[in-house]
Amino acid sequence: MPALAGATKAKPDYGWDAPGIMLGFLAVGTAVVGVGLALVHWELFVFSEATGIVLTIFGAMPLLLGLAMLQYRLASKMRTRDAMLDLFDRRGDQTVLDVGTGAAKRLQRGGRAIGIDIWSTKDLSNNSAAATHRYITVEAVGRRTEVRTDDVTKLSFADASFDAVVSLLCLHNIEPKPDQARACREIARVLKPGGRVVIGDYVPTHDYAAAFKAAGLTVERSASAFGVAGALMWLLVGDKPLALMFDGVPVV
Repeated sequence: MPALAGATKAKPDYGWDAPGIMLGFLAVGTAVVGVGLALVHWELFVFSEATGIVLTIFGAMPLLLGLAMLQYRLASKMRTRDAMLDLFDRRGDQTVLDVGTGAAKRLQRGGRAIGIDIWSTKDLSNNSAAATHRYITVEAVGRRTEVRTDDVTKLSFADASFDAVVSLLCLHNIEPKPDQARACREIARVLKPGGRVVIGDYVPTHDYAAAFKAAGLTVERSASAFGVAGALMWLLVGDKPLALMFDGVPVV
């Protein structure tokens, strides 16, 4: 495996998801819990202890969310990715549209992954096409990987181009919210009949499920996956029928 300069064995750094939100949760939660515990300990005024208990409870919520996001990045991100890829990977020779997941690591025997992004560092630290190419080199998957700048709400690919589409922690970033359904319709459009879409996100995936159903897909799963990620996570699995019907006419 290629190594980066100065390293004996390079490892890819896939960045921090929503770094501003995570740091905000940690900072606010720590500050509020700290004030609450101080009030409980020193009893600075009448009802100081009761006020401190309330503040500690309220501060614990953002603090726990921030810690969950921290451990997700440090311990669970790759496990979540692998769990998602296990939901569609059976042969390793598929053509996969990868919206921020890392599918190329699993592909073999002619399989190919095309990764797309609009490169927002607000949503993922160090997010750029150049950084992605460095990760591809480290993972030694360059021969079966292509990287493009593309918008999932208006994909540049032809209909029925991909055997599978995978996306991790991306769709919730799309604004305005109605464009999230548009992204789901685009994913359904480029998916081949018999293909599968797997979506992982911090928010419940039920709205995505409704959009995929409206686009003719069969949604096999739309449920929480907290145990996999150790943080807020929902997984959606949808399949495109082999004969998709529009106005009573099969589209193959």
